[in-house]
Amino acid sequence: MRAWIYTQCGLPPDCLKLSNDTPLPKLPTDTSTLVKVSHVALHPGTIIVMRTIPMLFRRPPIIAETDFSGTIVAVGNKVPTASADGYRNFPIGTDVFGSINVSNHIKGNGALAEYLAIETTSIAQKPPTLTFAEASGLAVSASTALALLDAAKLKEGQNILIYAPCGGIGSYFTQLARNAVGPSAKIVGVCSREKWETAKELGCDELLDYRPSPEQTSIISTLTDQFDVNKGLGFDCIIDCYGSQELWYSCAKYLKPGNEHAYVSVGVKFDSYSFYGMMMAVLKMLCNISMPAWLGGVDRAYRQVASFVNTESLERLRSLCADGKLKTVVGGEWKLDESMKVSRVRL
Repeated sequence: MRAWIYTQCGLPPDCLKLSNDTPLPKLPTDTSTLVKVSHVALHPGTIIVMRTIPMLFRRPPIIAETDFSGTIVAVGNKVPTASADGYRNFPIGTDVFGSINVSNHIKGNGALAEYLAIETTSIAQKPPTLTFAEASGLAVSASTALALLDAAKLKEGQNILIYAPCGGIGSYFTQLARNAVGPSAKIVGVCSREKWETAKELGCDELLDYRPSPEQTSIISTLTDQFDVNKGLGFDCIIDCYGSQELWYSCAKYLKPGNEHAYVSVGVKFDSYSFYGMMMAVLKMLCNISMPAWLGGVDRAYRQVASFVNTESLERLRSLCADGKLKTVVGGEWKLDESMKVSRVRL
């Protein structure tokens, strides 16, 4: 089969190559399935793995990426083909979506190929309301959005700020937040002006451009002026779907005090896809979580999520999509042999 593989650490343009003779994967267990891949979603997280984890701990050649959608073409002897609710059965011909877990990906398994072998615990039936392209983007990004929602503990009527409401994670979270806070609450989104229409469709009421302009010295000054807690204003919750340290450092000016008013984040954005960049990000995360205000920390509750795709999160996503409560914003589609074009754009 064809697959994008790598045998050394590095960034995609430097280490990925398209192989035309990668062995077709075999079913490793009686509870695994063979999936003919339809679509794969590309994620920054897999670049971090590609760039930073030494080959000493891996089994090259390694197939890139983890999130996919496709159709089951073979199953192990113990794969359920019928169940009481009908949702956890996977006969041949079932359309599915899912994600290869990190440990299996480190061993060399990946999704950016024509076929993949995967356990039933890591897949769910594709909702009929979604195309294959839409379903392929769900697993990691939407599971992280669910983790943000659980950590934020939003209540109906709360006014919230979402940083990056149109990104891979943010586009899912914005929809979930709209349902959680209800129609009477205000959702303010911070993104580029070009994305404002998309942000409104997802659920934002008011939009601010993150970039400076003649009308705006900085997004921080604008947030402080318009939502100053010292004037009795401020947000009930801030959800950072990007990882902005600047937003966290300044949030006490426009986020209400108290543990019930939290700053919820996906973590700190990496300055670079390198081991040093990863270590610096981890150090900043630890400071955000543990540094008290009297030592220079921010006097607000900080909650950082770590999301791992599992059967529960996949089933929650399947149900939400089937009920029409969640959709995927597709930025574009490319053929398998065009994957490097996308990776270059991402970098």
